[in-house]
Amino acid sequence: MERVSPLALNALRLLISSVFYLPLIALLGAIPDREITWWAILIASGIIGFAIADWLFLEGMNIIGVSRAGILVTPHPILTMILAHYLLNRPLNASIALGAVLIVIAVIVLVSEAMDSKGGMSWRGIGFVIVAELLWTIAVLVTDWLVSNESAVAITGLRISSGALGSLVFFRTIRETVRKMSVEDWELVVVITILGTMLGQYFFIKSISLVGSSIATPVTESSPVMAALMAVAFLKERFTKRLGISLVLTTLGIILIGLA
Repeated sequence: MERVSPLALNALRLLISSVFYLPLIALLGAIPDREITWWAILIASGIIGFAIADWLFLEGMNIIGVSRAGILVTPHPILTMILAHYLLNRPLNASIALGAVLIVIAVIVLVSEAMDSKGGMSWRGIGFVIVAELLWTIAVLVTDWLVSNESAVAITGLRISSGALGSLVFFRTIRETVRKMSVEDWELVVVITILGTMLGQYFFIKSISLVGSSIATPVTESSPVMAALMAVAFLKERFTKRLGISLVLTTLGIILIGLA
């Protein structure tokens, strides 16, 4: 995806997802009957979480690399878990906290392996990722509040569409990039959109509606470990000692959270 800028990739996946979700919400009759303040909060959370935070993370990841960006965002589930407990009265006990910590350690162990041979850091890239992390936390907490009495499909689609609306501000900037995209670029963007945005976001928000953000967020933090295992299975990458340790820690963490 070297020919597609992070800004263009983020805008395209949001716009494509909106084309899917908005008709679906209308077809299901799932448009929320809420006051203007509620809608303003929903739109703001979509713009903050998708149009701004996701773009900043992609920019930061492009600058400092996937592994370093992965380590920098590991405090996100812990921060979300604590704030969700105190602000939204979501469950938090020793088992959940220990499980979340084990998952975070698992991610650090895994991504640190890819950092061993790499050089210096960019403070600009670090800043992008940290700001994205804080904005994500805010967006997740707001989503937890929004989805408590509404359909997960509606909240997912409306937040993504709000993010798409916000990304239109950058239309002139990304227009030239879009014109230069090849068929292969478009195919990859569509795959990323379907798996990561349309499906990934729905399942994440559905999990928040079922168990709360204090549990859903740390569990989804295990995704780098799952991705590494899939790379071993399908891309024939090497199964390393650190990956094995990460797998054990992640499994224990998820079990502890599940038992809570």
